[in-house]
Amino acid sequence: MATSNATPDSAPDDYANPVADAISAVIDPLIENEKVIAAAYAERVRLLAELDGLGHDRWIIAGLAGDPIESGRDDPDTQAHGPAWDDVELARRAMAAEVGCALRMHFQTAGMMICDAARLTEQLPRFHRALAEGRIGWGHVMKMLDVTAALPVDLPEHVLPKLEETTLTAAEKLTPGKFARVARELLEALYPIPLQDRVNAGIRERRVVLRPDANGMSWLNAYLKADEAHAIYERLTQIAKTLNDDNNATPEPNPPTNMDAAAVPVVCRTRDQRRADAYRDLLLDGIGADGKLGRGIRGTVNITVPVLTLLGQSDQPAILDGYGPIDLETARRLTGTATSFTRILTHPHTGCILSVDRHSYTPPADLRRYVQIRDNTCQTPGCNRQAVHSEIDHTQAWNAGGPTSAGNLVSLCRPDHRLKHQSSFTTRQAPDGTLTWTTPGGKTYTNPRAHDLVRAALQRPASPPQPPPRSVSEEPPPF
Repeated sequence: MATSNATPDSAPDDYANPVADAISAVIDPLIENEKVIAAAYAERVRLLAELDGLGHDRWIIAGLAGDPIESGRDDPDTQAHGPAWDDVELARRAMAAEVGCALRMHFQTAGMMICDAARLTEQLPRFHRALAEGRIGWGHVMKMLDVTAALPVDLPEHVLPKLEETTLTAAEKLTPGKFARVARELLEALYPIPLQDRVNAGIRERRVVLRPDANGMSWLNAYLKADEAHAIYERLTQIAKTLNDDNNATPEPNPPTNMDAAAVPVVCRTRDQRRADAYRDLLLDGIGADGKLGRGIRGTVNITVPVLTLLGQSDQPAILDGYGPIDLETARRLTGTATSFTRILTHPHTGCILSVDRHSYTPPADLRRYVQIRDNTCQTPGCNRQAVHSEIDHTQAWNAGGPTSAGNLVSLCRPDHRLKHQSSFTTRQAPDGTLTWTTPGGKTYTNPRAHDLVRAALQRPASPPQPPPRSVSEEPPPF
């Protein structure tokens, strides 16, 4: 029998829908919470834009430079890394570093946040106001910033106000993804530069990006021309179609040793797996169109393996430099067969390597290698650049009496190395190499090494068992 959703005529005002009421009791506060979050983002944008403004004040810039020797302007060691930054660039980097330390993020990320905040408040004030009022979300703002990121500096004044006016209504009604498509189409109609010129400029930005992920995996992304990216993906798809696992059985890797060979199950790969395997094989072993590029060239990475793990007496994971823990089977295979991996065996209990000391300015190869292994990454708060791709810095300047020893050497990437020398940032190094930074704003941040925190957590003794609670009625023990 059909049912009706109409409210009873006898008591329309008293009718209640318990299901709708229960859901609304959660959804209504959720909607208000989203508005609060949007307003908080808008306030963060305002504060970052205000900080950007401070970076343009002459008296702030003068204070950021610090002492001429400490700033590097008269320091021959710093000049060896290139000319000192001008005042504007120094202020921009110092403000980004101040925010990065405070919010525990990479300085480059903080710098991009400051730049986006200045753009939003100066160029897109309607979107900033709509965000503060909760009419749009942060996702819509990010899409709008992405759409307008590559606009030329000499853009006609009417373009951005017109784009804001025509796109804001769409942002209030659509999801961020759908809104972005609308904004790109509307911008195309207003864009003063021909599409072909913009494509030519975009080609110069092509790059490959590595992003670590969970479960021993990583993403390898390439930023390419749209037609080339689609052609590459289509080629991988065609290759995947030719890899028929039914006709070319692939035994399960690492089957139990007591399993009969005929009983080993066959693994049939999905289309996505075959496409990924083709991508991997082509990049690892393929050659270029000239028949030379890539031939015989293999990548070199570092892997740290506890010695008891190699002996099969421990399940402590190995550490892939630049990524983190990897599975033991892969670690044993790499340390046993791959000549392109540097094998580092750590102490089975402490994981430490004994330091060495030298008295010359340039650290010898063994000391440099020790500092790189100890630090793992650049020792600036928030920076993840691997130590092997960074520079070695004397915390206390060598020409000021600082020794070339592990207790006075630290890994800093080139931009952060220059920032430390050329700005009023200062550092202090503990005997174990831990670095403490003091910012121009007077804040102090100690930069713990991530692998030290992991080791400390794993070695932390378990809490002793607590006695069961005594019953209220139980007699107290005699004294």
